[in-house]
Amino acid sequence: MKKLLLILLPSMIFFSLIIYGAVGFYVAYSILKIDHTCGWHENSKPNTWSTKIDAHEYTNLSRNILRSNFPSNEYHLDEWKNVYFPSRENGIQINGWLFNYYADRPVVIVIHGLFPNGKCKPESNLIASLLIKEGINALTIDLRNYGQSDKVSDYEDLGLKSFNDVLGAYDFLKKIGFESNSIGLHGISLGAVPAIFAANEEKDIKAIWVDSSLAEFSMVLKDEIARYGLSIEFGPAVSFFGKLLSGVDPVNLNPAKKLTSDQNYFFTHGDKDQRMLVRHYYYFKKYAEDNNIKSKFWLAENSYHVDGMFKYPDLYSEKMKDFFEDNLK
Repeated sequence: MKKLLLILLPSMIFFSLIIYGAVGFYVAYSILKIDHTCGWHENSKPNTWSTKIDAHEYTNLSRNILRSNFPSNEYHLDEWKNVYFPSRENGIQINGWLFNYYADRPVVIVIHGLFPNGKCKPESNLIASLLIKEGINALTIDLRNYGQSDKVSDYEDLGLKSFNDVLGAYDFLKKIGFESNSIGLHGISLGAVPAIFAANEEKDIKAIWVDSSLAEFSMVLKDEIARYGLSIEFGPAVSFFGKLLSGVDPVNLNPAKKLTSDQNYFFTHGDKDQRMLVRHYYYFKKYAEDNNIKSKFWLAENSYHVDGMFKYPDLYSEKMKDFFEDNLK
Protein backbone atom coordinates (compact mmCIF):
# COMPACT_ATOMS: atom_id res chain seq x y z
CA MET A 1 0.00 0.00 0.00
CA LYS A 2 2.78 2.41 0.95
CA LYS A 3 4.57 1.56 -2.27
CA LEU A 4 1.40 2.19 -4.28
CA LEU A 5 0.92 5.59 -2.62
CA LEU A 6 4.50 6.57 -3.47
CA ILE A 7 3.82 5.67 -7.09
CA LEU A 8 0.48 7.50 -7.24
CA LEU A 9 1.48 10.57 -5.22
CA PRO A 10 3.31 12.43 -8.02
CA SER A 11 0.34 11.91 -10.36
CA MET A 12 -2.10 13.08 -7.70
CA ILE A 13 -0.04 16.21 -7.07
CA PHE A 14 0.27 16.87 -10.80
CA PHE A 15 -3.46 16.59 -11.43
CA SER A 16 -4.23 18.68 -8.34
CA LEU A 17 -1.99 21.43 -9.68
CA ILE A 18 -3.69 21.21 -13.09
CA ILE A 19 -7.12 21.57 -11.49
CA TYR A 20 -5.91 24.40 -9.24
CA GLY A 21 -4.46 26.26 -12.22
CA ALA A 22 -7.52 25.66 -14.39
CA VAL A 23 -9.83 27.04 -11.71
CA GLY A 24 -7.56 30.07 -11.25
CA PHE A 25 -7.54 30.72 -15.00
CA TYR A 26 -11.32 30.38 -15.26
CA VAL A 27 -11.96 32.87 -12.45
CA ALA A 28 -9.37 35.38 -13.76
CA TYR A 29 -10.76 35.06 -17.30
CA SER A 30 -14.34 35.54 -16.10
CA ILE A 31 -13.43 38.64 -14.09
CA LEU A 32 -11.27 40.31 -16.73
CA LYS A 33 -12.65 39.33 -20.17
CA ILE A 34 -14.21 42.53 -21.48
CA ASP A 35 -17.55 42.92 -23.17
CA HIS A 36 -16.66 45.96 -25.29
CA THR A 37 -20.30 46.92 -25.77
CA CYS A 38 -22.55 48.99 -23.53
CA GLY A 39 -24.96 46.10 -23.17
CA TRP A 40 -28.62 47.10 -23.20
CA HIS A 41 -27.56 50.76 -23.35
CA GLU A 42 -25.44 50.44 -26.49
CA ASN A 43 -27.26 53.17 -28.45
CA SER A 44 -28.16 55.43 -25.52
CA LYS A 45 -27.40 59.15 -25.73
CA PRO A 46 -27.61 61.99 -23.19
CA ASN A 47 -31.14 62.76 -24.43
CA THR A 48 -32.42 59.17 -24.84
CA TRP A 49 -30.98 57.08 -21.98
CA SER A 50 -33.32 55.26 -19.63
CA THR A 51 -32.92 53.05 -16.58
CA LYS A 52 -35.99 51.11 -17.71
CA ILE A 53 -34.05 49.51 -20.60
CA ASP A 54 -32.36 46.95 -18.39
CA ALA A 55 -34.42 47.12 -15.19
CA HIS A 56 -35.50 43.51 -15.80
CA GLU A 57 -31.85 42.43 -15.45
CA TYR A 58 -31.88 43.30 -11.74
CA THR A 59 -33.05 40.24 -9.83
CA ASN A 60 -33.11 42.24 -6.59
CA LEU A 61 -36.70 43.53 -6.45
CA SER A 62 -35.92 46.91 -4.88
CA ARG A 63 -33.23 47.62 -7.51
CA ASN A 64 -35.61 46.55 -10.27
CA ILE A 65 -38.38 48.83 -8.98
CA LEU A 66 -35.96 51.74 -8.49
CA ARG A 67 -34.88 51.60 -12.14
CA SER A 68 -38.31 50.79 -13.53
CA ASN A 69 -39.76 53.90 -11.88
CA PHE A 70 -36.87 56.32 -12.24
CA PRO A 71 -37.92 59.36 -14.36
CA SER A 72 -34.87 59.33 -16.66
CA ASN A 73 -36.39 61.76 -19.17
CA GLU A 74 -36.39 64.49 -16.52
CA TYR A 75 -32.59 64.33 -16.56
CA HIS A 76 -31.99 64.30 -20.31
CA LEU A 77 -29.53 66.78 -21.80
CA ASP A 78 -29.93 67.98 -25.38
CA GLU A 79 -26.62 69.73 -25.91
CA TRP A 80 -23.22 68.07 -25.92
CA LYS A 81 -20.15 67.80 -28.12
CA ASN A 82 -18.63 64.51 -29.25
CA VAL A 83 -14.87 64.86 -28.67
CA TYR A 84 -11.72 62.80 -29.21
CA PHE A 85 -8.37 63.26 -27.52
CA PRO A 86 -5.23 61.18 -26.88
CA SER A 87 -4.63 59.18 -23.74
CA ARG A 88 -1.36 59.94 -22.01
CA GLU A 89 -0.36 56.48 -23.15
CA ASN A 90 0.85 56.93 -26.71
CA GLY A 91 -1.26 55.66 -29.57
CA ILE A 92 -4.61 55.45 -27.82
CA GLN A 93 -7.54 57.73 -28.71
CA ILE A 94 -10.26 58.38 -26.15
CA ASN A 95 -13.82 59.47 -26.88
CA GLY A 96 -16.01 61.63 -24.68
CA TRP A 97 -19.13 63.76 -24.49
CA LEU A 98 -18.38 67.32 -23.44
CA PHE A 99 -21.11 69.28 -21.66
CA ASN A 100 -19.53 72.74 -21.67
CA TYR A 101 -22.50 74.84 -20.59
CA TYR A 102 -20.98 77.51 -18.34
CA ALA A 103 -18.09 79.91 -18.87
CA ASP A 104 -15.69 80.40 -15.96
CA ARG A 105 -17.12 77.43 -14.06
CA PRO A 106 -15.50 74.13 -13.00
CA VAL A 107 -15.67 70.90 -14.99
CA VAL A 108 -15.80 67.29 -13.76
CA ILE A 109 -14.56 64.23 -15.68
CA VAL A 110 -17.01 61.35 -15.16
CA ILE A 111 -15.52 57.84 -15.36
CA HIS A 112 -17.66 54.73 -15.83
CA GLY A 113 -17.28 51.31 -14.22
CA LEU A 114 -16.79 47.69 -15.25
CA PHE A 115 -18.11 46.14 -18.47
CA PRO A 116 -20.56 46.22 -20.12
CA ASN A 117 -20.31 49.93 -19.56
CA GLY A 118 -19.32 53.33 -20.93
CA LYS A 119 -20.49 56.91 -21.06
CA CYS A 120 -23.73 55.56 -22.55
CA LYS A 121 -24.85 54.03 -19.23
CA PRO A 122 -27.45 55.75 -17.02
CA GLU A 123 -24.92 56.33 -14.22
CA SER A 124 -22.59 58.55 -16.29
CA ASN A 125 -25.49 60.34 -17.96
CA LEU A 126 -27.25 61.02 -14.67
CA ILE A 127 -24.10 62.38 -13.03
CA ALA A 128 -23.53 64.71 -16.00
CA SER A 129 -27.12 65.93 -15.73
CA LEU A 130 -26.90 66.52 -11.98
CA LEU A 131 -23.66 68.45 -12.41
CA ILE A 132 -25.14 70.63 -15.17
CA LYS A 133 -28.17 71.30 -12.95
CA GLU A 134 -25.78 72.65 -10.31
CA GLY A 135 -23.89 74.90 -12.73
CA ILE A 136 -20.87 72.61 -13.13
CA ASN A 137 -19.64 71.44 -16.56
CA ALA A 138 -19.01 67.76 -17.31
CA LEU A 139 -17.00 65.48 -19.56
CA THR A 140 -18.13 61.85 -19.67
CA ILE A 141 -15.60 59.47 -21.21
CA ASP A 142 -15.19 55.95 -22.54
CA LEU A 143 -12.06 54.39 -21.13
CA ARG A 144 -9.91 52.36 -23.52
CA ASN A 145 -11.60 49.14 -24.68
CA TYR A 146 -15.03 50.70 -24.16
CA GLY A 147 -17.51 52.52 -26.37
CA GLN A 148 -15.97 54.72 -29.05
CA SER A 149 -12.48 54.77 -27.55
CA ASP A 150 -9.69 52.62 -29.01
CA LYS A 151 -9.77 48.89 -28.36
CA VAL A 152 -6.30 47.72 -27.39
CA SER A 153 -7.07 44.63 -25.30
CA ASP A 154 -9.78 42.08 -24.61
CA TYR A 155 -9.04 42.18 -20.89
CA GLU A 156 -9.75 44.75 -18.19
CA ASP A 157 -6.68 46.49 -16.75
CA LEU A 158 -8.53 47.46 -13.55
CA GLY A 159 -7.51 51.10 -13.89
CA LEU A 160 -3.79 50.32 -13.68
CA LYS A 161 -3.29 51.48 -17.28
CA SER A 162 -6.49 53.35 -18.04
CA PHE A 163 -5.72 56.05 -15.48
CA ASN A 164 -3.72 57.46 -18.40
CA ASP A 165 -7.01 57.91 -20.27
CA VAL A 166 -8.31 60.06 -17.41
CA LEU A 167 -5.10 62.08 -17.58
CA GLY A 168 -5.66 62.44 -21.32
CA ALA A 169 -9.09 63.90 -20.57
CA TYR A 170 -7.50 66.25 -18.04
CA ASP A 171 -4.92 67.38 -20.65
CA PHE A 172 -7.70 67.90 -23.21
CA LEU A 173 -9.70 70.12 -20.85
CA LYS A 174 -6.62 72.21 -20.08
CA LYS A 175 -5.97 72.55 -23.80
CA ILE A 176 -9.46 73.97 -24.45
CA GLY A 177 -9.13 76.52 -21.67
CA PHE A 178 -9.93 75.01 -18.27
CA GLU A 179 -7.45 75.71 -15.48
CA SER A 180 -5.97 72.69 -13.70
CA ASN A 181 -7.50 73.74 -10.37
CA SER A 182 -10.97 73.87 -11.93
CA ILE A 183 -10.98 70.21 -13.08
CA GLY A 184 -12.43 67.52 -10.81
CA LEU A 185 -12.95 63.77 -11.13
CA HIS A 186 -15.96 61.55 -10.50
CA GLY A 187 -15.34 57.79 -10.54
CA ILE A 188 -18.22 55.30 -10.56
CA SER A 189 -17.50 51.84 -9.09
CA LEU A 190 -14.33 50.51 -10.80
CA GLY A 191 -14.07 53.90 -12.54
CA ALA A 192 -13.01 55.36 -9.21
CA VAL A 193 -9.74 53.42 -9.40
CA PRO A 194 -8.33 55.19 -12.50
CA ALA A 195 -9.69 58.44 -11.02
CA ILE A 196 -7.68 57.98 -7.81
CA PHE A 197 -4.57 56.83 -9.68
CA ALA A 198 -4.81 59.75 -12.13
CA ALA A 199 -5.15 62.25 -9.27
CA ASN A 200 -2.11 60.73 -7.60
CA GLU A 201 -0.13 61.53 -10.77
CA GLU A 202 -1.56 65.06 -11.06
CA LYS A 203 -1.59 66.71 -7.65
CA ASP A 204 -3.23 69.82 -9.15
CA ILE A 205 -6.46 67.83 -9.33
CA LYS A 206 -7.97 68.87 -6.02
CA ALA A 207 -11.40 67.19 -5.94
CA ILE A 208 -12.03 63.45 -6.45
CA TRP A 209 -15.47 61.90 -5.96
CA VAL A 210 -15.43 58.14 -5.28
CA ASP A 211 -18.69 56.24 -5.66
CA SER A 212 -18.79 52.55 -4.59
CA SER A 213 -15.12 51.79 -5.15
CA LEU A 214 -12.93 48.91 -4.09
CA ALA A 215 -10.29 49.97 -1.59
CA GLU A 216 -7.67 47.25 -1.33
CA PHE A 217 -6.54 44.27 -3.43
CA SER A 218 -6.59 41.40 -0.94
CA MET A 219 -10.13 42.37 0.13
CA VAL A 220 -11.53 42.54 -3.38
CA LEU A 221 -9.70 39.36 -4.41
CA LYS A 222 -11.34 37.49 -1.54
CA ASP A 223 -14.73 38.98 -2.44
CA GLU A 224 -14.46 38.06 -6.12
CA ILE A 225 -13.25 34.52 -5.49
CA ALA A 226 -16.09 34.00 -3.01
CA ARG A 227 -18.59 34.77 -5.80
CA TYR A 228 -17.47 31.54 -7.40
CA GLY A 229 -17.89 29.58 -4.18
CA LEU A 230 -14.12 29.33 -3.69
CA SER A 231 -11.78 30.11 -0.80
CA ILE A 232 -8.87 32.55 -0.75
CA GLU A 233 -6.45 29.64 -1.26
CA PHE A 234 -7.17 30.08 -4.97
CA GLY A 235 -5.96 33.69 -4.74
CA PRO A 236 -2.39 33.08 -6.01
CA ALA A 237 -3.66 31.23 -9.10
CA VAL A 238 -6.25 33.91 -9.88
CA SER A 239 -3.62 36.66 -9.40
CA PHE A 240 -1.09 34.85 -11.60
CA PHE A 241 -3.48 34.38 -14.50
CA GLY A 242 -4.91 37.86 -13.98
CA LYS A 243 -1.46 39.31 -14.50
CA LEU A 244 -0.91 37.09 -17.54
CA LEU A 245 -4.18 38.10 -19.20
CA SER A 246 -4.30 41.80 -18.37
CA GLY A 247 -0.64 42.72 -18.57
CA VAL A 248 -0.80 44.44 -15.18
CA ASP A 249 -0.02 43.13 -11.73
CA PRO A 250 -3.33 43.13 -9.79
CA VAL A 251 -1.35 43.22 -6.54
CA ASN A 252 -0.91 46.94 -7.28
CA LEU A 253 -4.67 47.45 -7.13
CA ASN A 254 -4.67 49.40 -3.88
CA PRO A 255 -6.41 52.75 -4.49
CA ALA A 256 -6.57 53.58 -0.77
CA LYS A 257 -2.77 53.70 -0.72
CA LYS A 258 -2.85 56.25 -3.57
CA LEU A 259 -4.78 58.85 -1.60
CA THR A 260 -2.78 61.97 -0.79
CA SER A 261 -2.95 64.48 2.05
CA ASP A 262 -2.97 67.52 -0.26
CA GLN A 263 -6.09 66.58 -2.23
CA ASN A 264 -9.79 66.34 -1.34
CA TYR A 265 -11.98 63.26 -1.59
CA PHE A 266 -15.65 62.44 -1.24
CA PHE A 267 -16.56 58.79 -0.63
CA THR A 268 -20.07 57.43 -1.03
CA HIS A 269 -21.36 53.87 -0.93
CA GLY A 270 -24.62 52.01 -0.53
CA ASP A 271 -25.07 50.43 2.89
CA LYS A 272 -26.52 47.29 1.23
CA ASP A 273 -23.99 47.05 -1.59
CA GLN A 274 -23.52 43.40 -2.54
CA ARG A 275 -21.30 44.00 -5.58
CA MET A 276 -18.62 45.99 -3.80
CA LEU A 277 -19.09 45.22 -0.14
CA VAL A 278 -19.47 48.13 2.25
CA ARG A 279 -16.31 47.11 4.11
CA HIS A 280 -14.37 48.82 1.31
CA TYR A 281 -16.06 52.10 2.25
CA TYR A 282 -15.06 51.65 5.89
CA TYR A 283 -11.52 50.75 4.86
CA PHE A 284 -11.27 54.07 2.98
CA LYS A 285 -12.74 55.90 5.97
CA LYS A 286 -10.28 54.45 8.47
CA TYR A 287 -7.31 54.90 6.13
CA ALA A 288 -8.26 58.53 5.48
CA GLU A 289 -8.70 59.28 9.17
CA ASP A 290 -5.45 57.55 10.15
CA ASN A 291 -3.47 59.42 7.48
CA ASN A 292 -5.02 62.91 7.82
CA ILE A 293 -6.49 62.78 4.32
CA LYS A 294 -9.11 65.46 3.65
CA SER A 295 -12.26 63.45 3.02
CA LYS A 296 -16.01 63.51 3.36
CA PHE A 297 -18.20 60.43 3.61
CA TRP A 298 -21.80 59.57 2.84
CA LEU A 299 -23.26 56.09 3.33
CA ALA A 300 -26.52 56.03 1.35
CA GLU A 301 -29.25 54.31 3.34
CA ASN A 302 -31.10 51.24 2.04
CA SER A 303 -29.03 51.40 -1.15
CA TYR A 304 -27.32 48.74 -3.21
CA HIS A 305 -24.45 49.17 -5.69
CA VAL A 306 -24.39 52.73 -7.17
CA ASP A 307 -28.06 53.10 -6.24
CA GLY A 308 -27.59 56.27 -4.20
CA MET A 309 -27.65 58.56 -7.25
CA PHE A 310 -31.00 57.10 -8.40
CA LYS A 311 -32.58 56.83 -4.96
CA TYR A 312 -31.54 60.27 -3.72
CA PRO A 313 -30.77 62.34 -6.86
CA ASP A 314 -31.48 65.71 -5.22
CA LEU A 315 -29.33 64.96 -2.18
CA TYR A 316 -26.59 63.45 -4.36
CA SER A 317 -26.67 66.56 -6.54
CA GLU A 318 -26.50 68.90 -3.54
CA LYS A 319 -23.53 67.04 -2.06
CA MET A 320 -21.66 67.14 -5.39
CA LYS A 321 -22.31 70.87 -5.71
CA ASP A 322 -20.96 71.57 -2.22
CA PHE A 323 -17.93 69.34 -2.64
CA PHE A 324 -16.81 70.50 -6.07
CA GLU A 325 -17.53 74.17 -5.44
CA ASP A 326 -15.61 74.04 -2.17
CA ASN A 327 -12.53 72.48 -3.77
CA LEU A 328 -12.44 73.71 -7.38
CA LYS A 329 -11.92 77.21 -8.69
